Amino acid sequence: MRILGLTLATVLAASAAAPAFAADRVSDSELVRASRCLGLAKAANLGPSDATALQAFVKTQGRGRDPLVQNRAENAEQAARSQAGKAKNNLKAALIAERDGVCKALVETSSTASAATPAGA
Repeated sequence: MRILGLTLATVLAASAAAPAFAADRVSDSELVRASRCLGLAKAANLGPSDATALQAFVKTQGRGRDPLVQNRAENAEQAARSQAGKAKNNLKAALIAERDGVCKALVETSSTASAATPAGA
């Protein structure tokens, strides 16, 4: 009986924590998009960029994901770095605009959302 009580308490505690974790978790496609942004931020050909926030975001959001999703995210990062490494003129300008626009907004949105969510909520 005591084991059943401990098991029930563990299950209830885990289920109470699940909604808070799920609220902070982005979709698989958003993780892949963030990984692409990380690849652009790391690309030397596009000029200097601070990839620290994106790297932390991708690492945190990648935990516990299906291996296929993790593989897609890694491939997106590598493809973006490769594309940026070969980019010239107009494509290079478009990739820089993506990195400094959409990608920057992605990091700002995720950091604002996590700052607005109280710990333990």
